[in-house]
Amino acid sequence: MDMEIYPVPPTRKRRKRRSNDLARHLLVFFAITPVGCLAALAIGLSISWYLYPTRYTNMPIAELSPQYTEEVVMMAAADFAQTKDIQRANQLLAQLEVPNTAQYVSLVAERLVKKHRGPITDDLKNVIQLADALGVSTVSMVSYIATATSTPTATPLPTATFLPTPPPVAEVAAVNQTAAPIQNPNPAESTPTPLPTETPTAIPTDTPTLLPTKIPPTTPPQPPTHTPAPTPTATTKSEFDFNITKERLYTKQENGGCLGMHTIFITVIDAKGNPIKGVQIGDTWGNKGPITGHKGDDKPGLATWDLYKNGFYVSVKNDPTAGRPVTSQVSSMLSSNDWEIGIPRLIEAGYCPDESTCRELWNSGKFGEGRNSLCWGHYSWEVVFQRAW
Repeated sequence: MDMEIYPVPPTRKRRKRRSNDLARHLLVFFAITPVGCLAALAIGLSISWYLYPTRYTNMPIAELSPQYTEEVVMMAAADFAQTKDIQRANQLLAQLEVPNTAQYVSLVAERLVKKHRGPITDDLKNVIQLADALGVSTVSMVSYIATATSTPTATPLPTATFLPTPPPVAEVAAVNQTAAPIQNPNPAESTPTPLPTETPTAIPTDTPTLLPTKIPPTTPPQPPTHTPAPTPTATTKSEFDFNITKERLYTKQENGGCLGMHTIFITVIDAKGNPIKGVQIGDTWGNKGPITGHKGDDKPGLATWDLYKNGFYVSVKNDPTAGRPVTSQVSSMLSSNDWEIGIPRLIEAGYCPDESTCRELWNSGKFGEGRNSLCWGHYSWEVVFQRAW
């Protein structure tokens, strides 16, 4: 009798083996995929950075980062130092497309002075000279390079001048007395004449003889002439509507110590010193600051701007009483950070006595440099803007 053979159903053991194989394949796939992605990313970055890097050509100067725009200012300053052509320098600076090129040069010069240590470099000197030619230099800038570059010159001592001494009168008289008598060439025809009797003369002494003093001729008095009245000198017109007449860091005592204020006190006045209310304050980054008079009607020209471990380049943005857009000088970096204030101003305001102490105690903004033992975050400023009209 023939027996029918039926297919043997898969056992549980076979099903388990298949599931284990699938899990193993999935584990290998998920283990290799991240490694492959990382390898592909590394290969792509290597190709784009080293083999075929992106190269920018004919890029506008205005789109460069601040680091490279400072180099553009240095190049323009170096060119001005050689050519002394201010118009050419303005053409180079115009490519930066900043609102006020002259003030930007002043900001770069201030930044270089704060960061500079050691001998004066040509770049620093050229930028300060360019700022001076543009009329935006400060006394601290010019004195900074003048103090570092001036060398003492030796002053020659005066030499004694010897005048010829005239012979004494006594010697002249002695020479006249000892002169030989003149002999007669024809003694036969000569008649004897009595010899002159030598009369004793007094021997002059060495008494100095006073020479007559030459008196200049006196001129008769002239009749009074009509002196024209002085004409008033024309006042040079300011380049800006608002100029900075005062900018200083509060002393440690004024600020209430290292737990005191952290504020910029801004005062805006007109040409006669009267406060102006409603003036909009701002900075170079487009941030709107306070408006004068916000502290009350008793302080119409005052505005305060608090600092929170930051700083601003402050300027006047709008004056509603002018009826038109106004221009303004820009302050230095008014900050509550030690490294942005700079050691010279910290010494001037009495936060440390000398540079070595400042370097030991201040917050340099760099890890491991300075003990951060001054008043980081608690500094205040005073700045006054005066309208030119």
